Amino acid sequence: MGSQSERHKATSSPSKIEGARGSMITQSHEHLKNTSQLKYLRRELRNNSTMAEKGLWNWLKCNQVEGLRFRRQFSIEKYILDFYCPKLKLCIELDGDYHFHVTQPLNDFERDKFLREKYGIHTLRFENKVVFEQPQTIINAIINFKKEKERENSI
Repeated sequence: MGSQSERHKATSSPSKIEGARGSMITQSHEHLKNTSQLKYLRRELRNNSTMAEKGLWNWLKCNQVEGLRFRRQFSIEKYILDFYCPKLKLCIELDGDYHFHVTQPLNDFERDKFLREKYGIHTLRFENKVVFEQPQTIINAIINFKKEKERENSI
């Protein structure tokens, strides 16, 4: 599969995915769909989840947090998001050791910026250890983000 630093980047070229964009999203970007070229990579990531991803998924699956539906290993263009809530346009990323290597923080920043600017998706990042040591921190961040979105929409 490649190095861990490439874990969330797809191996397909952006131009191939770019060409499929019209069929994978609507013009308003409201209904994003998984990138079909990444189907097998997404499946591999789900089947080989880290302990932190498995732990967080136990909290997020079955709409357990505020009734929100999360998708696991959801792809948008060349990126695979750990967890994605379509209703809130919220991505939850768990960062393991490789996220702290020299170039990875810049890669993560560029990825988060791309998702925010092109699709309006906000990313919340947490170190893996937070899942085990303070899982309520992640849940509270999701709830607070939801409340903020609701305030924005009521204005």
